[in-house]
Amino acid sequence: MAKPAHEMSWLEDSDPDLELQDEEDGEVMLQRWVERPGGGFELVEMPLTLELYLNPRLGDKMTQGELHADLLAELKELLGRYFKPQLGVKVLMDVKHLVSPRRGPSPDISIVRGVRNPGRKLTSFNIAKEGVVPSLVIEVVSPTDARVRKMDEVDKVKLYERVGIPEYILVDPPRQANDHRFLFKGYRLDRLRRYQRIEPDAQGRLLSEATELIFGVSIEGQRIEVFNARTGERLESPAEVEIARKAAEERATREAKRAIRETTARKVAEERATREELARKAAEERAKGAEESRKAAEKELARLRVQIERLKKSAR
Repeated sequence: MAKPAHEMSWLEDSDPDLELQDEEDGEVMLQRWVERPGGGFELVEMPLTLELYLNPRLGDKMTQGELHADLLAELKELLGRYFKPQLGVKVLMDVKHLVSPRRGPSPDISIVRGVRNPGRKLTSFNIAKEGVVPSLVIEVVSPTDARVRKMDEVDKVKLYERVGIPEYILVDPPRQANDHRFLFKGYRLDRLRRYQRIEPDAQGRLLSEATELIFGVSIEGQRIEVFNARTGERLESPAEVEIARKAAEERATREAKRAIRETTARKVAEERATREELARKAAEERAKGAEESRKAAEKELARLRVQIERLKKSAR
């Protein structure tokens, strides 16, 4: 039986051998287009080093697999939709953050408050030029490469602390070493501008004070859940939003059809009642005509009787 997330410890030096791993070594590589003498470009693949990881070039691509890509896309969509109504907030994914004039990492996800033009599409985020640092950085650690995990768990902790990122959360995807569950580890700057571990709540969830969000894991451990810390409401994923939209449309369609049926039935009943009322009035008219005819006949009969009696008397 899998342990709940809050009962499990973060695995600092765990076995990188995973069930989800398709390749034997699971090494994260960096792909870069390099210009060759005489013109033309060639795609070069190289092992990911600390220098390449903390200071990638525009266009560099790290091959970390489908799980990593899907998770980032889901988090970007989830958080982007949540923060979109809020002024001056930008959610970035895999965008180089310049912490010095020409150097800086490309966090998986960062949430930045106080951006002057949040609608502008960036090739890089210049911290000095923008005048703000991200409120929260999220990194999804490599499930297959222990070297890259160490860079996220050690080297980037030092870097983000030095830059002054208020909070840093690491997401460890499900793998054999962590009982096939998502795990979180988080850091928050203290008053001395040093990172301290964020203590999880009783459910193993991490509170991000900088964004007023709570990051947790579903009961089965296979899905990240994000909550509004003020309301406790869970942020719905794009798939859930689409399911809810379709359910609402189907419910509206059913209600419209029921309303049409009720309206049709009411009209049929009204038409039937109208026909019955017309038939009743016609019957009453016929009955009235028959009564008037009867009375006229009785009157005529009485007149004839009187006339006959008169003739009888005159004949005597």
